[in-house]
Amino acid sequence: PKAKKVMQLFRLRQLHNASFVRLNEATVRMLRLIEPYVTYGYPTRETIQKLIWKRGFGKINKQRIPIGDNKVIGEGLSSVGIECTADL
Repeated sequence: PKAKKVMQLFRLRQLHNASFVRLNEATVRMLRLIEPYVTYGYPTRETIQKLIWKRGFGKINKQRIPIGDNKVIGEGLSSVGIECTADL
């Protein structure tokens, strides 16, 4: 039951889910508990970029819009200096 609770805390409720977790002493202990069930490691820049293109959404004018190109990112985040996925 403890491993199941840890997986719920990491929002890993079904197969093929992914979650980004800040690494500290507590999360390392939890990862060791669920090690037989999950794969973990440091993501590469390329992996994160693929995830943003495939699964990313932006909120513009209170609407959830899929990130299909850099235009969506430029519209929503140009005020803070972010123009494309490379800037994220």
